[in-house]
Amino acid sequence: MLWLGTVLLFVYTVEGQVGPYCVSLGGSDGSCGNLDECSSYLRLVRKKNDPSVQPFFNTALGEQLLNYVSRCCESATPNPNPLIPTEEECGFSEPIGPANDLQRRGAWPWFAAIGSHSGTRFLPVCGGSLITRRHVLTGAHCMGGTSTLYVRLGDYDLSRDDEANHVDFAILNHTNPGYNRINHRDDISILTLERDVEFNDYIRPVCLPFNYQSEDFLNKRLAVVGYGRTDTDSDGSKLPVSAVLSTVDLATCQTKYNQLNSKVTLADSQMCAGGENGDSCGGDGGGPLNYFDISTRRFYVVGTVSLGVGCGNTQFPGVYTRVGAYIRWIKNKIDSGSF
Repeated sequence: MLWLGTVLLFVYTVEGQVGPYCVSLGGSDGSCGNLDECSSYLRLVRKKNDPSVQPFFNTALGEQLLNYVSRCCESATPNPNPLIPTEEECGFSEPIGPANDLQRRGAWPWFAAIGSHSGTRFLPVCGGSLITRRHVLTGAHCMGGTSTLYVRLGDYDLSRDDEANHVDFAILNHTNPGYNRINHRDDISILTLERDVEFNDYIRPVCLPFNYQSEDFLNKRLAVVGYGRTDTDSDGSKLPVSAVLSTVDLATCQTKYNQLNSKVTLADSQMCAGGENGDSCGGDGGGPLNYFDISTRRFYVVGTVSLGVGCGNTQFPGVYTRVGAYIRWIKNKIDSGSF
């Protein structure tokens, strides 16, 4: 019955509004009113065939909610651009193998390896997340070198060059919101690929956190993935390595980094995680910090790897760029195509 609160909110929002856009609960003309709750209504409507809520949609109020969503929310969703996938298209991984096996092939189909070619070898320097058919989200610090970089999707074992599932893409251009190399602010970049990506079981986009723009994910478990080193002294992994992390509040994280006399001053656009039994490491930069929403059963990229101290250092959490803080920037860039 968790959906009942959404229904009550709908009644409060719509009843009594006057305007030309929809039909009110009383049958007269009504306005759309405040559209801030459209995301909640849409989530409920998407479950209309669920046996637990189906009876509601057979009532007059249920029909009114469907009418409201159709008239008001379809144009108010934060996702009018066909490039940006809907929740039906994003954030689900290949079900082959145990669902709790984060290292299985196809577990992270949106994970992108960013690197260069050396003969038949692909040498990753950073990670990223596929967010549309043409765009990959990564860290701005990944794009500061002079080497020509490519995006590889669908790969699993980098030690093999005979795998048929991976596809390489040239990077057409990239943009960031004003990355500061000193304090690591705005360490996020959108890469535009040379051509459209064809989705399959091993190549799919992750969901963007439109409904989590202010979420700090404290007390939530998040998963980071990458081809980076598994400890400070090792080479990069040939298989994607995942670690489940706990978030750390910014004040505690800042206190830790103050011990280093570093110039890192954390902002609301950043978040911290790790420092326990796992962490991101060298080569993981720009890679996704993933959140699984049990209500939508979708993964969302909520952070990108920015900086840290060593690998799996129990004293210092990793610092991530908080993707929710940049949703408007990401959407505007993709909508306008201005890179």
